[in-house]
Amino acid sequence: MSTEQKYLNKIHRHFRASPDDKELFSRIAGASSGQREQILQDVSELTGRQGLAYGLLALYRQQVNCGFVLAEPLGRGGKEPKQFKDETTGVKFRLLWNPDRELRKNHSLLIERGVINGDADKTKLINIDEDGKPCYLCSENIAELNPAEILLGLRLDGEDYFAGANFAYIENNHFTIMSSEHRDQAYEKGVLAAMNDFIEQTDGYFRAIFNGRAGATILRHEHLQATTEPFPIEDIRIRKDDVVFEKESLRVARPFYYTPLWVIEGADKDAVIDAAENIIVRWHKLNEIEHTENVIAVKANGLFRMFVFLRDRRRLAGEGKSGDMACFECGGSIVLSYQPPPEKTGETDERKTFDIADLATVKKLLGDIAPVAAGMDF
Repeated sequence: MSTEQKYLNKIHRHFRASPDDKELFSRIAGASSGQREQILQDVSELTGRQGLAYGLLALYRQQVNCGFVLAEPLGRGGKEPKQFKDETTGVKFRLLWNPDRELRKNHSLLIERGVINGDADKTKLINIDEDGKPCYLCSENIAELNPAEILLGLRLDGEDYFAGANFAYIENNHFTIMSSEHRDQAYEKGVLAAMNDFIEQTDGYFRAIFNGRAGATILRHEHLQATTEPFPIEDIRIRKDDVVFEKESLRVARPFYYTPLWVIEGADKDAVIDAAENIIVRWHKLNEIEHTENVIAVKANGLFRMFVFLRDRRRLAGEGKSGDMACFECGGSIVLSYQPPPEKTGETDERKTFDIADLATVKKLLGDIAPVAAGMDF
């Protein structure tokens, strides 16, 4: 039995899918992107039967099978994992060498796969910036620029969003969830409400993340991301002395970690949102220009949990890691992929970082992005 079939069997068992559900899932997964309207109709039907998470999983497999997702997340070819258990925090950090990430830079492949439309009609594009570039997360532009991408409409906390598979995935079932409205990637309380609504609608099967202005690749358009893969940070050890506030429906803790972290959890999702909002707003007030955040939202055992990482835009990158660090890295899941050609001796070599990586490497990466002054009470 193939790795994919084992994975699909696991999904079907989890959702207790009927034979009809499995058949519809398979029909979606095997469809070409040219069948967009039928796919969306089928995903809507499947979601009505089994919930949003199952519908998203079917759509993601379709985007993998049609080639829009540039490589098979379930495949092992070329990938190398490492794990380091940190006894101090209880976190088992995960590093992955994944050269597939570099496929996103292969322009001809992107055109071939339908990730990019080589003959896009530029007159149809909207929200053009001063450099002449269109917003890449506006659904109207995606329809013209990314012919193989299929967006699924979502309603989160009373607002419209679209979910689309990330073509250069970091983890399996990696989606970008963009606001239907073109607005800046700037924190507001509604972002937290949308995250909690999403994880509630997916019954905790998906995790939601918000990168604020730390690691967000498109700052002109508000967006979340989502994945089904657990973050190592979810196992962080919270001691009695780490808890700074607790009542029946809410617990707020500041456990030891290598970059500033607050953990908010409780059965009352609104109380969790209010507490996270309090922390983030107060952090911003200390420096309204540079302070930002990364947030991971999960739901498990009836509890909503938010992991709020305090970030400073002057410290976005870690030594040995190419590009800014964001939720995945803060959450303990670090993907490395870039190995520069021999002539580019001044560039960061992530392969070298991976080869010599140990627990100290992870601590150093997280320490590199820690704000200089992050002391703040609840």
